[in-house]
Amino acid sequence: MTKKRKAGRVGNIEVTPFSAKKLREIGRAIKKKYDRLRKRYKEVRGRRVDWIDHRFEEGWLYVGVRFMDGTYFSLQFTPLIETEGIEFSNMNSGDNVVLKEYYMRPRDGH
Repeated sequence: MTKKRKAGRVGNIEVTPFSAKKLREIGRAIKKKYDRLRKRYKEVRGRRVDWIDHRFEEGWLYVGVRFMDGTYFSLQFTPLIETEGIEFSNMNSGDNVVLKEYYMRPRDGH
């Protein structure tokens, strides 16, 4: 026979414990997510990190990971903001009634 867990408190919030079935479901979901993440950059999995470096040059952010075997994994980022749409709307009635559409970015296939 299993022991029923008691509800506990975290600060001023009463917390009810998860059932064993729910804990197994959560564990499987976490394992599935981690397995998917491990496959994303499989070349770096299991390597020992020597150092991590970052710098900002000419509008780009560079992040690099140097491994003990001399290999280097790098990521480059640029701060890019693209306009999706420009509209003039009437909000008086509580609805968003578009009075004029100035620009709408074309979607793929449209």
